[in-house]
Amino acid sequence: MRGLFFLGILSVFGSMTATAAEVVKDNSFLIEEAYNQEPGVVQFIQAYQYLDPAHEWGYTFTNEIPITDETHQFSYVIPVLKKNGAVGEDDQTQIGDVLLNYRYQLMNTEMIAIAPRFSLIVPSGDYKKGFGNGVAGFQFNQAMSITFNDRWTNHWNAGFTYTPDAKNTIGETASLFGFNFGTSVVYNVTPKTNLLCEFVLNSNEVVAGQDLKETETTYYVVPGIRTAFQAGEETEIVPGIGALLGLGPSAVEHERGVFVYLSIESKLW
Repeated sequence: MRGLFFLGILSVFGSMTATAAEVVKDNSFLIEEAYNQEPGVVQFIQAYQYLDPAHEWGYTFTNEIPITDETHQFSYVIPVLKKNGAVGEDDQTQIGDVLLNYRYQLMNTEMIAIAPRFSLIVPSGDYKKGFGNGVAGFQFNQAMSITFNDRWTNHWNAGFTYTPDAKNTIGETASLFGFNFGTSVVYNVTPKTNLLCEFVLNSNEVVAGQDLKETETTYYVVPGIRTAFQAGEETEIVPGIGALLGLGPSAVEHERGVFVYLSIESKLW
């Protein structure tokens, strides 16, 4: 029954995109593809993920803007997080720490694209309620995309995050380090309808006391589907949906959820 439902969704997506020719790019879920925006093309991305059994969710708004050409790109990410309150307290929903990103298109050939990203983490979240670290931080991510043929593409991510003198909710501080790794495979059912399977690992330290740290690690595999259609001559809309399935420690804790994606990409100048 689930298979028939999946095939039904796929057929609808395929019919919506039958006349399209250009392959969808730069629209993965948790993996960063190594393609900067074309000159004058601005991308607006909304992403929502819900996790069970924590019953917590996160929403991000991302805006990618080319700087003169594809070589240089600026973007920012605004996260909104919902966290469960302590016993007897209400749940909290607030903005987290904002990211300001610069990405350099180091290489972009027919087969391989490489784009390192450098990010400033702005302490916009309320650390006293667990929505941020209370100080500025730095993040680096290296994205590489490999196109094997017109059907198969492979993406790789590796990076780290450093936050000096981060604060926990009671003001205790410690310098935190974390790293991320991920890879994905994209199969083009049609140029505009793609199946994705992502694997993402995140290992991050948290402040456990004054100058004390603990490490929290999550592992997810994310199977999903995305499609694209035109809204006018110079605007492309890309919706997508995926499942968040915990692996390793995340599987032991029965972590699972859903990821919903929506991108609007338009040539503005």
